[in-house]
Order: sequence, then C-alpha cells, then structure tokens
Amino acid sequence: MLEFENVLRQLGSFGPYQRRVFVLVSMFETPVAWAMLLPIFLNVVPEWKCPDSSNASLTYNSSFTSNISFPLSINVNNCSESGLLCPEASFTKEIQTIVSEWSLVCDREWIPGTITTIQMCGLLVGALVMGQLADIFGRRRLLYLAYSLLLAVSLGSAFVNSWQLFAVFRFFIGALVGSVMVVNFVLPLEFVTPSWRTFCGCVGFWAVGLMTLAVWGYFITNWRYLVIGTSVSGVFMLFSWWFVPESPRWLLSKGRYDEAEAILKTVARYNKVDLPDFSTLRKVSEISNKPEKRFKNFSYWHLFRTCQMTKNSLIVMYGWFVSSSVYYGLNFNTRDLAGNLHLNVFISGLVEIPALVYVVALNNIFGRRKITLSLMLLAGISCLAVLVINLIDESQTTLIIVIAMIGKSAISGGWAATQVFSAETFPTVVRNIGIGACAMSARIGGIIAPQIVLLSKGSIDELPFAVFGGLALLCGFLMLCLPETNNKPLTDHIITIPGLDDEVKVNGRSMEEEIPLHHAES
Repeated sequence: MLEFENVLRQLGSFGPYQRRVFVLVSMFETPVAWAMLLPIFLNVVPEWKCPDSSNASLTYNSSFTSNISFPLSINVNNCSESGLLCPEASFTKEIQTIVSEWSLVCDREWIPGTITTIQMCGLLVGALVMGQLADIFGRRRLLYLAYSLLLAVSLGSAFVNSWQLFAVFRFFIGALVGSVMVVNFVLPLEFVTPSWRTFCGCVGFWAVGLMTLAVWGYFITNWRYLVIGTSVSGVFMLFSWWFVPESPRWLLSKGRYDEAEAILKTVARYNKVDLPDFSTLRKVSEISNKPEKRFKNFSYWHLFRTCQMTKNSLIVMYGWFVSSSVYYGLNFNTRDLAGNLHLNVFISGLVEIPALVYVVALNNIFGRRKITLSLMLLAGISCLAVLVINLIDESQTTLIIVIAMIGKSAISGGWAATQVFSAETFPTVVRNIGIGACAMSARIGGIIAPQIVLLSKGSIDELPFAVFGGLALLCGFLMLCLPETNNKPLTDHIITIPGLDDEVKVNGRSMEEEIPLHHAES
C-alpha cells in the first residue's frame, strides 16, 4: 500500500519508535536461538566405556574445555557396524547429556541426530501454520502466545524420562521456534519503509543467542539444568508486551482503522513529528479491503507457468535449501571440530556479524548476483578446504577451525543475500506464494542437515564439509543464471493474458511494496 508507505515517511522511516519496536522484537531471537541450537551441547558424547566389551577403545581430547575433560568423538572399533549392543555403557560423571542419560551409543548412536531432524520437521510445521494464523489473528498476540508456549514446552522437556518423549518435545519446540521467528521477523518490517527492510532483515540477535549459548554450555554441564536455565531466563522477554504494539498495516488490512490510527498517532508523538493526514490512507485501505477476484487466480502452479519462471523459481528455492542445510549443518557439526567446543560455538556466532554487515553495506552497490555469488563461493571453497586439509594433515586443527568459521560466516551472509534476491525475482502477483515455497525448501534443508552431519561417524570426520561445500558452490554458480534485480522496478505480472494484464497493472504493487524477507536463521 503506497499511501501507507507515504505516511511512514512522514512519521520517520526508521525513527525512535520504530527502532524501539525493532530492538524489542528482535531480542526474541536470543532465547529462541538457545532453544533451537541446544542440541549442539545436548548431543555431545562424553567419555565412556562398555563393560561388556573387551574391544572398547576411547578417543580422548583434553582441549574440549578448560575445566572439564571429555572427548569430542568416540570410536569403539566401529561397534555400530558389528552390531555391538552396550545398554550399560559407563559414562564420565563430569558431564551429563542425553547421550549419557539414555546410553545413545553403538547401535543407538543414530538417535541424537534423528531427534534433531524431528525438531527440524517441527520447524517446518510451525512456520506453515503460524504464517496463516498471524494473517488471521494478528502479529503481536500470536508472537507472545507462541513464545510463552515455547518457554513452557522447553522447560517441560527437561523433566522427560525417555528419549522417545524427549523427541516429541523437541518436535513441538521446533514448531514453536518456527512460529515465533515468522512473526518476529515480519512485525518490525511493517513499521518501516522499504529502504530499511534490507537492514532490518539482516540485522538481528540470533548470533548473540549462539554466542551466549556457548557461555551457558560452559558453566552448566548437566543437560537438564542447561535446558531449565535457558528456558527460565527467557521469561524476561514477556515484559516487552506493554511496549510492542500490533502492526498498523495488519490492522488496516482488517478494516480496524481506528486502532491503526491510534498507533500511528503514538508513533508521531514518540518521534516528535507533526501528525499526518490519515483521511487518504483510510480511503485507500477501504478500497483495498474489498474482495478481489484476481488473487484467487494464482497458485503455486504459477511459479512454473513459463520456462523463465520455472528456472528462476527452482534456482531461488534451491538457494534457500542450500542456505538452510549448510547453515544448520555447520552449527550442528561444530561439536565434531577439534579444539574447545565452547570457544568454537562462540566464534561461530561471532563470525555471522561481519557477513551480515557485508551484505547490508554492499548489496545495493555491487548488485544481488555478485554479492550472493561471492558469499556462496566463499562458503563452498571453505568447506572443501576443511576436507582437503584434514586429508593432508589432520593435525592442523587450528587452521581447520579458522576455515570452517569462514565458511560459517559466508553462508550466513549468503542466506541473507539470497532472501533479498528471491523476493525481487518473483513477480508481484505470486511473490507471497514464491517466498512461501522458498521457506518450505529451507525447512527441508534444515531437516536433512542433521543427517548429513552423521556422515562424520565414518572414517573421515570432515566428510559433511565435502557435501556442504559442493552444495554451496553449485548454488553460487546457479545464482548467475538469475536476472539482476538491483535498482530495477519489481516485475508485477508473469505473462500477458487477455483480460488479466490490465487488472494486474492496475492492482500490482510497485517497488515500494517490497515483500518482507526472513533472515538466516529461520
């Protein structure tokens, strides 16, 4: 709605009120990241031995952390291959994880990765369901409802007595994380003009959550206490309820003009600007809210209506799939890197920041294709370099960690750049549908990522990096096949159809109606 954008400019495109909303809502990402990425520590395999087997051999790494000692990985003479059962494995008491809690080794070593995959399936379900509910019932109410349920379910998972029940809880945790992140991203964007949407879409507190999770894991070595601590600490975000309003854009779309105007008047007072005239905005909103038959004519099928559309749709969907699988795969594979796990996790969160700054600073200067290509190539080359170095000289642990973190940084920025590129590639009439299809692809990538990480259980620990590297390199080159969209008007329609072309031209959105995007970690 162009008139709403004009009102926002008069109120301040990214004034003090919008900055307050953006910071408060974005802060949800920190405790949500804790809930999402807890498997990094929950799935660690402590030092252990099987009293029933004389063939057991231990792999020990004292550099894992500075105050406790247990290994990064375990090798019991390929016990899973020989069918060895070890239901009474003896684990070190210095750390308690779900692995030591339920003896998830040997024939059961597949369970932790499967639980993480189940969690990622929940992420897909939550994003799909909440996307619809938020459009029906509003952003603010469902944001706080989903977040409150997330804290409750996460806390409840600390008291389960079986891995099967724990898997069920992780599914709902994933669903609620997906729900929160959908609304968490959209709500601030509906308070700013298009020129600030790239900034708001790339900058957030997810990386802060990853870094602080490393601190949690360092001081709390019992998985139940770790889950309780991260869950209870997130309660403080509920107090922001009184400072975060409903989206006025959503209120206008529902015909609740008085409520929307009340919020916009509050914005004007807080930003200390003159109150704009809302009469034109109300009239335009009333016209826009009338039933329109044109939107019933479009479906997911239209993403593949022409050869050009099919090519573009498949490439950007693949881009989201790769970004998600590599991002979450590198996060979950962090525990298999040599060195101090907590330091590795902290650095993996820290390195996301410069990549996002890179995208914000240069995306409008050099264009979408070059920025996306550069980041995907860097991510792919870094991942493959980890494999090569490990094969040549596996003692170069420091170099391996540095290159792995470079890859993690690149894929974080690459995902952000891909999101911007994708939204500008789809025509207006199917842009929401297109972004929805991309989000589904990303969730599938997240579901597959833990299974790719399981490849490290073989003879080559860094084999997952080969898979991630190949996916990222292919993605980078495919991005060159997309048309450049930087500084160009957004396409409104797919193809000239008799009787439809005029309608789309009149009702299609302009560059000002750029669709909000979802940043890297969703």
